[in-house]
Amino acid sequence: MTRAPHVQQDRVARWLQDALPGHLPAFLARQRWYGGKARPIGAIAVEDIALWGDEAPSALVIAAVSYEGGSSERYGLLVGFDDEPGGRAVIGPTAQPGLPAWAVEATVDPARVGSLLKGFSGAPDHPTRLGGRLRYLDVSETAKRAVAEPTTVTPVGSEQSNTSMRVGASLVFKLFRRLPVGENPEVEMGRFLTSRTSFRATPALHGSLAYGAPDGTTSTLGVLQAWVPCDGDGWAYVTSHLQRALRDASVSDELARAMVMLGGTTADFHAALASDVGTPAFRPEAIGEADIGVWRGRFADQASRTIDLVRRHHLTWADEARRLAGTCLEQAGHMAALGATGGRGTPTQLWKTRIHGDYHLGQTLKTPAGFTIIDFEGEPSRPIDERRQKHSPLRDVAGMLRSFDYAIETAGRHHPAASSTLRSSLNLRESFLAGYLATVGRADVTSVPRDRGELEAWLGFFEFEKALYELEYEINNRPAWVDIPLRWIVRSLEDREAL
Repeated sequence: MTRAPHVQQDRVARWLQDALPGHLPAFLARQRWYGGKARPIGAIAVEDIALWGDEAPSALVIAAVSYEGGSSERYGLLVGFDDEPGGRAVIGPTAQPGLPAWAVEATVDPARVGSLLKGFSGAPDHPTRLGGRLRYLDVSETAKRAVAEPTTVTPVGSEQSNTSMRVGASLVFKLFRRLPVGENPEVEMGRFLTSRTSFRATPALHGSLAYGAPDGTTSTLGVLQAWVPCDGDGWAYVTSHLQRALRDASVSDELARAMVMLGGTTADFHAALASDVGTPAFRPEAIGEADIGVWRGRFADQASRTIDLVRRHHLTWADEARRLAGTCLEQAGHMAALGATGGRGTPTQLWKTRIHGDYHLGQTLKTPAGFTIIDFEGEPSRPIDERRQKHSPLRDVAGMLRSFDYAIETAGRHHPAASSTLRSSLNLRESFLAGYLATVGRADVTSVPRDRGELEAWLGFFEFEKALYELEYEINNRPAWVDIPLRWIVRSLEDREAL
């Protein structure tokens, strides 16, 4: 006898609200995209549920994670139910008559992801169980055609903070895991670059998915973009070439040329973001004393937060990381002072603009034509309002320079001498800056100091802030990697003392 659809969905909804929170602490701790690994969980609650399907239902779950100490975050999960996990990530057993035996992570299930994407065909808003709505926005004709008929949906690799799926041959859907209130900058930036600029070294926007909560607030759940044919991301390209350079010095010239090209593309990207004075959210603004005060205050906050994490966790780290942490803690006062005096004066006749906000090699794709820039949501752990703020484009440049250091450290991860050899023989930094400065000098909006000393002073300031952020991230997500930002911080402090 076939069960009435609403009966089955009611059972699933009750299980999700009552039982799922108990399974989530262990499940979340295993997920790369979960950003709270270093914070004890106080409570988890299911805030809302959107259901699809009858006999084999799946659900988009909005879960609120509250931490001891008072902070909280919301996460999005796509949950399915199966009698056998079949290689899927298991959330937990249902242990409930009338339901399949297991609740599983469903983003690797093409049919269940396809159900979520069907709304891009022009369907009406999808109601949730507790009075919210899923809204399909920014939908292009390409998106409507792609999901109107059955199409392949394929998971795309592993990511740090989101989950992506290729849709057919021409699109990719990114499910955002962390769900702060407000429109994700990924959608806003994609909409602007696609519709208001001629910059095409970025995926075109074809749709966005928003969650409207019962209280009237909105959060971005996902984005649908053009699929970019490529040979992999910039991180894989650079690290593989660095490893080859240890055996074949001729690879160095190819890599240097590629970094000059990447620098030029980055400058074109920044010029595009500064090109529309008629759109307030993207209109360039002069940098003033108040901006410098905000930047230095943000540095100080980052330093304080990171140093506190180092104090609480460093005794559990491996010997080298623990030694570096000790030096870092001895210099805590010096780092705080850098926040108050960093940079050089107030840049004159320079402009702040919208920027990428989390720029590194992994946010680029290596294509036959050069590089494509992706992922505009900014640093996911920061509030959306902060990620949308205009800033010096040098902050993006500093992020890429820090990424080069990560790439070199990774290429020589178990051979310290190799890292030193790569750092001394391959100046990725100078190649990138050569391409960037040659191109940015032709832009209508001047965002970079022409004096090289002033340029290096501000780059150093933003690089140090980024390294502190990286250290915080590694403590919370990948403790085995804390030595990489720690080593740069200690080396930078020693260089400053030697001046």
